[in-house]
Amino acid sequence: MHIAILLAGHTNKAMPQRFHDYNDMFTNLFASLTLGKNFRFATLAVVDGVFPAHIDNYDGYLVSGSAYGVYDDAPFIPKLIDFLRQIYAAKRPLAGVCFGHQIIAHALGGHAGKWDKGWGLGVKELALTDLPDWIETSLNKINLIHVHQDQVTSLPNGARRVASANHCANAAFIIGDDVFAIQGHPEFDADYTDALSNLLIDRAGADCVNQGRQSLATPHDGKLVANWILAFFAKHAPTG
Repeated sequence: MHIAILLAGHTNKAMPQRFHDYNDMFTNLFASLTLGKNFRFATLAVVDGVFPAHIDNYDGYLVSGSAYGVYDDAPFIPKLIDFLRQIYAAKRPLAGVCFGHQIIAHALGGHAGKWDKGWGLGVKELALTDLPDWIETSLNKINLIHVHQDQVTSLPNGARRVASANHCANAAFIIGDDVFAIQGHPEFDADYTDALSNLLIDRAGADCVNQGRQSLATPHDGKLVANWILAFFAKHAPTG
C-alpha cells in the first residue's frame, strides 16, 4: 500500500539538529516493524501548501502533529479540513496523530480546543475500551508519549472512543473502519520529548515540564500503537 503522510508541521527549529522531521520519525518507526515492509510512504507538506493532486493518488492518509491548533489562522488549515472531508467521503483510510487527531475530529463534526488545565506532557497511561478487530491485544492499558495542550473535547457523530486518559477523555477514536485517530505520539521517543520539553518551560510551566520529563523513564508502547496504525491501513489493502 502507498500511504501519504500529510505533514502538518515541522520539527521546531530550536531543536538539536540530530532530530528528524515528523515524517521521517514515522517512516523510520514503520520501517522497524515487520508489517511496515508492506507499505510505501510519501510525504506531502500540507503545512507548506503541498496537497495531492487527487485523492486516488494514495491508498491511505496519515496526518501528522503540528505546533498549530485547528482554530489557528494558517492558510493551509481550511484547505486541509476540506481535503480530509473529501478523503472521508471517498472512504479512503484516514489516520491522525496529535494535531492530526484533532483536525480529523474537527473536520468531521467534532471539536478540539485548549485543555483548561494546561498541558499533557510525558508518558501517559491510556485505558483501552471497545477496540476494533484490527487492534489485536489482550491489554486493557498502554503507555504513550504525549506533548499537547489542545485536545478533542467532543467526538464527531458516529465516532467511538477506544482510549481515554486522566488528562484526555478522548485519547483515541475510530469511525467505522475508515478513521483511526490518537492524541499521543507513537513516533516520539524519550530523547526527543526530553529535548522538546526544554522549549516548553515558559508555556507549560516548570512543574508540568519536570513531571513530564520524569515520566519519560517509564517504558512506552509507541511501537505497538504504530503497528495498530499499519494494521488499520492493511485492513484496506487492495485484494486480487
